[in-house]
Amino acid sequence: MAHVDAQPRFQHRKPVSDSLDDQKSQTQNFAEAQQRQLALEKTSAKQTDLSFILIVTFNIPVNPKTITPSTISINSVTLDSSVSIKFNRVGNEVHIFIPMDKIYELDSKGKKKLFVHIDKITAYDGVKIDGRSIENLEFTVTYQ
Repeated sequence: MAHVDAQPRFQHRKPVSDSLDDQKSQTQNFAEAQQRQLALEKTSAKQTDLSFILIVTFNIPVNPKTITPSTISINSVTLDSSVSIKFNRVGNEVHIFIPMDKIYELDSKGKKKLFVHIDKITAYDGVKIDGRSIENLEFTVTYQ
């Protein structure tokens, strides 16, 4: 007759949970432990006859209240209400529509190079933990 040991062989392993709530909780805990920092992924620009479209992509969703015409300056001139700002559904991509006549006005020297400055962008959760906000985002784009 064979002898069977009643002790489990792997005592330190946790059982796999079938509960969806347990899985969500574990995922949430892991996400909180691995907080990502808000960072700029890329910038690009498109141009139509009527507007210059500046596209800014971040690694995580940004708070839409932190990107307004008053927080954006181009060539050291703050933008006004003629500028339209739209976000993608996820919230990590920002499209800034600037009328072309405004672009010509901002670049009076005809260099076709724009220096963009955006102040105090925060992540969507609004928590201003170190590394979760970008105090001064600066980059250069060109237009035709």
